[in-house]
Amino acid sequence: MPSHPTRHTIARQWQLLKLLPGRHPGMSSTQLQSALKTVGYTTSKRTVERDLVELAALFPLQCNSKGMPYGWYWQPGLSLAEAQQLQPDVLTPPQRVELHAWVDDGLARRLQAQPLAVDMQLTAHADGGATLVATVDDNRALMGWLLSQAGSIRVRAPQGLRLAVIEQLRQSLALHAGDY
Repeated sequence: MPSHPTRHTIARQWQLLKLLPGRHPGMSSTQLQSALKTVGYTTSKRTVERDLVELAALFPLQCNSKGMPYGWYWQPGLSLAEAQQLQPDVLTPPQRVELHAWVDDGLARRLQAQPLAVDMQLTAHADGGATLVATVDDNRALMGWLLSQAGSIRVRAPQGLRLAVIEQLRQSLALHAGDY
């Protein structure tokens, strides 16, 4: 185990990432704390919670906050093997993907005025809307843009991106469906 505090933190956080399950409902911070202890990292539950929040800002992690205790897991659409090989966006260039989507007429007009990518193609449909095809960076900015256009776009491919958008929208709907 590393002796330097910063290396110790990084090693612990990397171990935490490797322990996270690839699907809902995830593992609680108490379960993760116990699992970390078995591999040689004794730490507090609060440190694990802080680590998870910090890591969620860099990696595609999800928190099942529907009930106590909260469960943490990798974003849907990622296999555990892929998730373990991920690095933060700031350290690696984003992967380029070919986005295929249906867009409504309003978004199609906005995209014609301000294209999403140099190679963007819009093919109008006789019954309304258009098919969008564009090569884009698969990163947080893309996800943010897709979610901001949620009422005007239907992602068709890539499948992992489609599933991630659906999961984000489900979580948002569940959050807003409850009484406050």
